[in-house]
Amino acid sequence: MAKRFSLSLSDEAEADFDKSYEFYFEDSPKVADTFYKQFNLGFKHIRLNPSSFPIAYKDVRKYVVIKFPFVIYYRIVDLSIQVIAIFHTSRNPEIWNERT
Repeated sequence: MAKRFSLSLSDEAEADFDKSYEFYFEDSPKVADTFYKQFNLGFKHIRLNPSSFPIAYKDVRKYVVIKFPFVIYYRIVDLSIQVIAIFHTSRNPEIWNERT
């Protein structure tokens, strides 16, 4: 039987997502809805097989979001997945590195 992982977002990751979602929503609620669905799909993929995605830094792994220039950075602790950042690919990665 497969392991069941829980997934949680740090306050910073939640703020990252909310800010980006609002940006897309102001432009197009339809695009924002697609954005939301792609993140849910990403979280599902991560929960199903968290070790399959590449290590970005130390024990932090990354998942590249489909259709959007975003990366989900997370770490695996026991059966818990801790999302530490949701980052636009044009931003300086040093910012999320500080969260580790």
